[in-house]
Amino acid sequence: MKRQWTKEEANLWYEGMGWLRGCNFIGSDCTNRLDMFQSYKAEEKLATAEKELALCQKIGFNTVRIWANFDVYYAEPDSYMEIFDRYIDLCGKYGQKVMVVLAHEEDLPRGDVFVPKAMGEQKYALGEHQGRIPMSEEELKKAPKHYMEYPELRPLYIEMVRKTVRKYAKDERVFCWNILNEPGITIGERSIDIMHELFDVVRAEDPIQPLTADIWRGVNHGGIVTKEEKVALELSDVISFHSYQSYEKLVREIRFHQKSGRPLFLTEWLHRINHNTIEEVYPLLYITNVSNYCWGFVVGKTQTHEPWPNMWEEWDRGEDRGYDFTKWQHDLFRPNLRPYNPREIALIERFNKCAAEEGR
Repeated sequence: MKRQWTKEEANLWYEGMGWLRGCNFIGSDCTNRLDMFQSYKAEEKLATAEKELALCQKIGFNTVRIWANFDVYYAEPDSYMEIFDRYIDLCGKYGQKVMVVLAHEEDLPRGDVFVPKAMGEQKYALGEHQGRIPMSEEELKKAPKHYMEYPELRPLYIEMVRKTVRKYAKDERVFCWNILNEPGITIGERSIDIMHELFDVVRAEDPIQPLTADIWRGVNHGGIVTKEEKVALELSDVISFHSYQSYEKLVREIRFHQKSGRPLFLTEWLHRINHNTIEEVYPLLYITNVSNYCWGFVVGKTQTHEPWPNMWEEWDRGEDRGYDFTKWQHDLFRPNLRPYNPREIALIERFNKCAAEEGR
């Protein structure tokens, strides 16, 4: 639509979609999302993705969340669009509807002069969450900027978004446009103008899919407290939020967002170290009909089974927050495609089977 959906329209659409459950997907042999979409070793990466998407289907998942990547579009626009399309094809082949993230504030360029990221073999640090190599002191002195905040890049970024949405605006394999992941996490209120502009750009293409932007701070400390997250809620057709919190806190978050009267999508969850577990969370999402995406699938080069760096820093300062460091943080499967914990996968399969038998 070229306007925001009404609550009634959003709920009628959601009734026809059923309970969507899946993961934030990146192939286990990809170091980052640049690696996922670049032409370098693309055939190898797509072959790995096919095996892992087949596994998604096998356990009863029916959706994945995939992130567009401007760094590759900037360097290789034609091959990027072709490879992106091949991922959509693979998702369709294995019964995975796709939520596409169009913008994010993760791993942004820094400084007033844009420096393109290098294509080719990607470096990563062993044992670090997402394999991130610590920045130098010189890099840390430079402020992060979103690509759209560079005047010379803004038209190109909008071009990427417009091309992507136009191609899939009537394609039922893509079911939702996630306009901006975690608005404000890096650039604060500067994300508001970016959100407004991208919502307008996407709606101008008259897509059949709803639009959303994610709430990520949680609602356990007085509700939605930042301007950028309030704007995200005001603009969204369906409500998407993140929660890596314990069962009790997640229950409160779901109850809060249910007051919106719009369908709910938990677009990031699973943090075993912080007691956000499959055993407690997955049945809750099934009962409340909250569609969802755990973080990660097959553990690999991104190493998102490792704790966030701040958790180690807290421990080093002598702060015991009750984290269980004996567990993987994210991800469901080992590199050999065996489950990290087979009982977790058995539980997921049982509830997925129940949902399928109910026709949702």
